[in-house]
Amino acid sequence: MSTPVARELQSEVLSEYARMASNLDTMSKLAQQLASAQPPILEQLRPLERKMGLVLTLYQASVWAILVQRQEQDDDDLLNNRR
Repeated sequence: MSTPVARELQSEVLSEYARMASNLDTMSKLAQQLASAQPPILEQLRPLERKMGLVLTLYQASVWAILVQRQEQDDDDLLNNRR
């Protein structure tokens, strides 16, 4: 035996489940649309990715050169102080 209050609550819960299922279905469709749109976007971003890789490599080389130069200066200063 279910009371009218229990039936009302059950109806509300089922209604919320139906709404949630509809929202999940909508989200699933949107995710599929976004997934199918990515390959063209990725193809357009690949040249930028290559350029950014080149910039990173040049930056690392510059930092390395500065560190080596400072180390050489420190070594020279240390040798000059010992004399």
